[in-house]
Formats: sequence, structure tokens, C-alpha cells
Amino acid sequence: MNYPQWKKSDWSETRFGVTMKDEYIGLEQPKDPAVLNWVAAENALTDQFFSTLPGYAQKKEQLQARPFYASYSAVTETPEGYWATRVNQDGTRTLVVLDKEFKEIREADLSLIPDTITVFTANPSFTDPNLIYYTGLEDGAGRPCVLVVDQKENKLIRKLDGIFYSLWDKTGRRILYSDADADPEKGLNVNHVRCYDCDTDEIQTCFDYHENAVLVRLACSADGATVVAEVMENYADTVIFVQQDNGEFLSVSENLKGAFTYVDTLNGELIFLTQAQAPLGRLIAVKQGQTLAEGRTLVEECEMKLEDAIRHGDQLVLFYLKDAASLVRVVGADGKKVCDLTLPSVSGACTLAMQNGRAIRKSDSLILEFESFVHSPMLLKLTGDQLTVLYQPNPKTAEDIEVRQIFTQAPDGERIPAFVVMPKGLEKTGCTPTLMYGYGGYNNAILPSYNNPFVDLDIVDWVSQGRIYVSINLRGGSEYGTRWHEGGSLANKKNCFTDFIATAERIQQEGWTCPAKTAICGGSNGGLLMCALLTMRPDLWGCVIASVPHTDMIRFRNDDRGPMYITEYGDPMDPALFPLMLSYSPYHNIQAVDYPATYIQTGECDNNVPPYHGKKMAAKLQENNQSDHPVLLRVLALGSHDRGKGEAHLKTIAEMQSYIDWALGEVQK
Repeated sequence: MNYPQWKKSDWSETRFGVTMKDEYIGLEQPKDPAVLNWVAAENALTDQFFSTLPGYAQKKEQLQARPFYASYSAVTETPEGYWATRVNQDGTRTLVVLDKEFKEIREADLSLIPDTITVFTANPSFTDPNLIYYTGLEDGAGRPCVLVVDQKENKLIRKLDGIFYSLWDKTGRRILYSDADADPEKGLNVNHVRCYDCDTDEIQTCFDYHENAVLVRLACSADGATVVAEVMENYADTVIFVQQDNGEFLSVSENLKGAFTYVDTLNGELIFLTQAQAPLGRLIAVKQGQTLAEGRTLVEECEMKLEDAIRHGDQLVLFYLKDAASLVRVVGADGKKVCDLTLPSVSGACTLAMQNGRAIRKSDSLILEFESFVHSPMLLKLTGDQLTVLYQPNPKTAEDIEVRQIFTQAPDGERIPAFVVMPKGLEKTGCTPTLMYGYGGYNNAILPSYNNPFVDLDIVDWVSQGRIYVSINLRGGSEYGTRWHEGGSLANKKNCFTDFIATAERIQQEGWTCPAKTAICGGSNGGLLMCALLTMRPDLWGCVIASVPHTDMIRFRNDDRGPMYITEYGDPMDPALFPLMLSYSPYHNIQAVDYPATYIQTGECDNNVPPYHGKKMAAKLQENNQSDHPVLLRVLALGSHDRGKGEAHLKTIAEMQSYIDWALGEVQK
């Protein structure tokens, strides 16, 4: 292909005795006219490619015409029924009001909210129904904002920017929220907890955390009497502060290491989920005035990973992961098992769907979300120990599809689980089109899902065409507790890549598929994964889709969120970690070899992973690729850390899906 040319730089940097050239460093300047012209040329080339690509126009039409089943998230229970965010077919989100039977009454009146802000949640005050705050994301912003509205006065009274977490305090007239100031030069992220008073329009700082930390989570008891600030020093260690009667926050951690999440207050004791001295998780109960170390064990660690917990009346609901699938257990106030809930599938994912699940609640009912590879997302209402279906837009299940779980031995001997979804009775031909997905990072478990989140792929539809889908539970996630996350982070980050490679090699060696028929996809940290797999084993894939990827693991420290990422990847200024990070940094490991068909997508408004990562990777790949397979770059002018919205979303998804089909030979020229 005739790729756009970039005037390469002779810039270089020497670090710890290693000299690194960066001929494409100029692409880090998003407003430079030369960069803008280059991006325009890349987008034009990608447009030209898809204008003649067999199957693209049909794919776009299919996506436009496919049945749409509204899904809801961030559910907030109100006296009227519910507030919820509806995810639309074009990737946009709409805030809606539903009745108690979960029927839409109306779209929320957002006339006071600027059009440049996408609203995600509504949080009405429980003491004044006219007082409500919304959370949303402004175009080009890196973090959400909070918009406080007085409906009686029909007035937007305050906009708070750069918010991580927020909640009403017990007065229902003050909003507690957390934010942070990043200092990339020092590799420091200073976090704050603040209080906004709706009556005085004043903001007070409750406390500052001057050590580097990722963010501060806020939670409170269902009755509002207890407020807890959870300082995430990294993705495995949390420092806990409890608000006192005078409004001050007091640490109860005493240098105790481990992850802690406040659940609620029950019988006068603060309940925490922790992995301290329990890598798979346990519940502890802490009396008022006690430190975490003085807490007693309420629910012992078991063989399953305890992922989450929530109060449910005088009981607790525990969300376990059993080999990366959900098991939900109800226990009494004494911690003893009451029952395990019967879920629609044993190979599914069940999570809390309530936005106000960590805030003041006036109802004992809980809303849960469930989905699997063959069950579309549904909402379940838990009353007592009985689950009822609250909302199931698409009740049809796929009976001709088989879900297998396999375990593959990694090079270091670890057993890596993966779900393999295929038609029942599929024969091994060695050439079945296969799509593989993984993430492996940030202590984030990848659970069974009905859609692939990055290419918006209907997995049932994909498999029903005689294909295979594979979801791999790589180290770096939380599937098996502390050791699983530690096994794929910092100095062990390369395990994520070798785990994926081992699973792919096994599936190919067993005769299910072959490299030419294997596509891989992922985004964000999963985009780093894709680009690392591309440079480590270009021979193993027929197609690579990398969405909003990290690619330069040496210079990410300078990004707006660089200090946050140091806690997961490590500091490239650390002489012990630098050689390791350089060894897998995708951008630095591009060689003049044959690369498979590659599609990289990023967004100009992405402050999470700045777009230069994707731009530099694409430019260097295009220069060095020795094969005839195209390397395409799609840069969304208004794209954030997503696949775009509206028409841009539809176009991007159609490009990704049709590119996979074409690259795997499912659509002929």
C-alpha cells in the first residue's frame, strides 16, 4: 500500500546505557499541522480501503438492521421506580426513567445539561426530590464531571470537573467526591476528597493524599451514617479512611497491606472485603474505633475468589468467581451460608447493576445483571433469597452452541483458563475461523459476555456461522486473587503475553484452526496485549485488531495518567524494570518482518491513552511491514477511550468486523 509519509526525526534518548531512536516522536504533538495532515491522509487511506473492501457495505447494513435490544446499566432505585442508562445501538447513551416494572416512562430531561456532555447517571437527593446531580463525560475530557441541578429553580447550580467517585452524604444536601492532580514529571498522582455544599455553593477539601495513588473510591452505608474513603495506592493495596463525626477522615489501616473494599455497616460493625492475609478474599467485621488489623473474620477465605459483596437487609450477598464464572451466595449476619442462588447458567457473569449500591439506599431489594456467552444481558431482582427476572430483552438462548472451558499450561507451568465457544459437533478441520480475546491487567477479571466489548461482536452470531470464539483469562486479572494479578503485572507483565500465546498455540496444534484463520482483538491494556502479541509472534495471527492501545512503554510516564499506570506496569525510570519494559514495548520491538493484517484505532480526545500511542505504532509498522497485508489506522476526531459514537461508532465497528472477515478469507476479493 502507498502509505502517507512522515518526515522522520533523528531524535534519540539514552537511558541506563541504552540509546533509543524515536523517528516518529513528532506524532506526539496532536495539534501540529503536519500531524493533522498526516492523520487526515491516514484516515483517507483507510476510507479508500474500505470503500472497495468486499463485505464492508453489507456489514454496515447488517449492523444497522440487526435487532436492537436495549440494555441498561447504572441502575438507581427511586420512589418512582428507577433511573438507568440505556446503551443505544450506535454506542451513545441515554438517561431514562423507568417504572417499578422496568418499563420506560420517559427520557430524562437534560435541557440544563450542555450538549457537549454525555450523561451516565442520575443521583437524586433522598431528602429533597428537587435536588439531583448527574455524572457525565464532556467531549475531550479525561475524567467525568458532576452537574448539580435544582429542579425547583430550573437551574444548573454547579459543575465539578475531573471526578472519580461521588455520593450524597447523610444530609442529602452535600456531595462528597474525589479528584486528583497528576504530576507526570515526578511520577506522582495526588488525590483529594472534597465536599460540595449545595446550599452555600462552597467546596471544602476533606483531606489530601500526597503519596502516589491511582484514585480514591467513596462508599457509604445504606443508612448514610458511615462514609469510607478507599485510597487505591495501586491495584492491589488500599488505605482506608473513615469519616468521623466532625467531618474529618481518619485512617484505620495502620500500614496494613492488601486490598480492602467497604461493604456496609451491619449490627454496628463495618464490613470489609479484603485480600489481606487471604489472597482469594474474605470478609472482616470491624467495630467503630477499631483498626482493620483488629477486625474479626466474618466469612473465611475459600477455594473461590471473592470478587464482591453487598448488604441485603440483614444478610450479605457474596459474588464469587469459580474458574472465572460467577457463583452468588447469600450469608446471614453471622457469616454462615444461607443458600447459593440459582443463576441462568453456570458459565455466566453475575454482577451488581445498581449505581447506588455503594450509597444510601432506602430499599432492601437488589438489582443484579447476568449474561453469558449464550444469554444476552438481563436484570434480576433479588428479594429475600429469591431471584426474579426484572428485564430480559432477548430471552432466546442458543441451544446449538457449546461452551467449553479449557486449561492450558503456560511456559512457567501455570494453568491458564479459557472459554471456547463453538457450534455443537464441530469437526477439527484445522482451518475454522477463530476470534480470540484477552485483557490481562489492572486486577480486572474478564467474565463471560454475550458481546465482545471492543468489536461489538454478537458472539452467538459469530459462532452460528460455523466459527470459534475464545476468551482467555490471562494473568494480570483478578480471577484467582492476589497471585493472579501479581503474576501479570509489574516485573511479571510478560506473562500476560505468553499466557495468550500458549493458549493460541494449543488451539492451533489440536487442529481447531491455524494462524491464517486466527484473529485477535483487544482494547486499552488489551490493546497493549494485541500489539505485544503482534511484535512477539507475528506468525501466529491472520488479523490483529488493537483499539486505543498503549504501545510506547518507555514514554507513557509522561502522559496525563502516566503516574496511575506506573502502579500496574512499573516505572520505566526504574533501572531494574526498564530493560523488561523495553523488551516488550510494542513500539520499540517492531522489526522488518512479515506482519499480519492489522487495524489500529484510536481517538483524538482520548486522555486515558493518548492517541500518539496508536499513531506511532501504525506509522512504524507501515514502514517495516514486509508482507502484503495492510496496516490500517483509524483516528476518530471526536473519539475518546471508545469506538466512537453515533455514525462514527457504526462505521468503526463495521470496519473492524468486515476487516476480520476479509483477513481470514471469509470474504473474497
